[in-house]
Amino acid sequence: MITKVKKYISQLPFARIAYRPMFSTLLRQKYAMTVLILQIALTLAVISNGLFIASQRLDILQRTSGIDENNTFVLTSSGFTENFDPKTSMQTDLAEFRQMPTIIDAVATYSFPFSGSSEWDDLRTLLGNEQNSVPASSYKLDEHGINALGLSLIAGENFSPSEVLWQTESNKTIPNVVIITTSVAEGLFHTQDWSSLVGKTIFINEAHSAIIKGIVLQLQAPWDPVGQIENSIIYPRVVTRNSARYLIRTKPAMLQSTIAEVERHLGMSNQQRMIRKVQTIQTLRKEVYGPDIAAITILLVVITTLSIIAAMGIGGITSFNVLQRHKQIGIRRALGANKIDILSQFFAENIMQTSAGIFIGCIFAVGLNMFLVAQYALPKLPFIYIIFAALCLYVLGILATLKPALRAMNVSPAEATRSQ
Repeated sequence: MITKVKKYISQLPFARIAYRPMFSTLLRQKYAMTVLILQIALTLAVISNGLFIASQRLDILQRTSGIDENNTFVLTSSGFTENFDPKTSMQTDLAEFRQMPTIIDAVATYSFPFSGSSEWDDLRTLLGNEQNSVPASSYKLDEHGINALGLSLIAGENFSPSEVLWQTESNKTIPNVVIITTSVAEGLFHTQDWSSLVGKTIFINEAHSAIIKGIVLQLQAPWDPVGQIENSIIYPRVVTRNSARYLIRTKPAMLQSTIAEVERHLGMSNQQRMIRKVQTIQTLRKEVYGPDIAAITILLVVITTLSIIAAMGIGGITSFNVLQRHKQIGIRRALGANKIDILSQFFAENIMQTSAGIFIGCIFAVGLNMFLVAQYALPKLPFIYIIFAALCLYVLGILATLKPALRAMNVSPAEATRSQ
């Protein structure tokens, strides 16, 4: 049985290759081989790190904000006369919005996901406990804020109208109740038993205390300076200014018609202000994530270009070898080598070249990632991306070798003799 197995293996194409002469032949092409191996190594380093960065960017693009993005828009109402009353105008506008049949709810707020405008507060469960500090983006909303943003309240209760503080910009009074996100709740109390956290006291900026009245599933911060974009806290506050920012949530498929109706209504209802910056949340999302989309596009273009160049290099060297070894191929055919043997030899040469490039490329990939981690605080490169890049290069090398290898296996002994 063992003898039969050995005999079967010896008849396989790759088993009949003379590897030592083949290796010696490759070593005689030192310059070409060095350039090709370094090219493969560089391609592996760029592909693995590029795909990793692109996947991270894609995760950012795909993450949800927690609000009803598809049916929400914002606009700014700016008063410009001395007699303009910000509070009265805001209360009147909100009451009229909430009566419109196409609008689910509306709220006045200067902070919302993708707005880029927000303050960050330091939250703790114990004063002076640095290890228990959790940063959170602050939202100021009235009792309609949860519904207007389309948030999911999973524990506790919403604010009551009597708890909402109407304040001017100079008034910094902190309400005694707050609503927090699950991310903040878990960071502060290290538990996911949300209902047990309702009624607990937290400290804000080490100067104020407040009771947790409710917990929402998710509400992303307007911006992410500290890598804590899921951390948000909501205060029952409305700050009145001459320039009011309204966030309006419409019924499904009614967004564009509602925008036109609201603009027309606001323009006619009060001549002491102007309406500007009318934007949907989807438009704001595209603007915020524009650099990420550009980065992914550039990375994919670079990866594709390097892959094409590497394939051209492999194919070019293989074609050159076929031309240089035309006579040698014919002699091998005359001595009994079949077409599969010739094809297998060129594939074996490609696998050897690619393997050498991949080995060096792994070192390049880790080194490049260490540089990115040190300079830009990127995460460490998972080894799975190197494996994937290596498999891609093996497939790419075989495809690039296929055409010249097919041409080589069709060389006949007579043709090689005539070329002599």
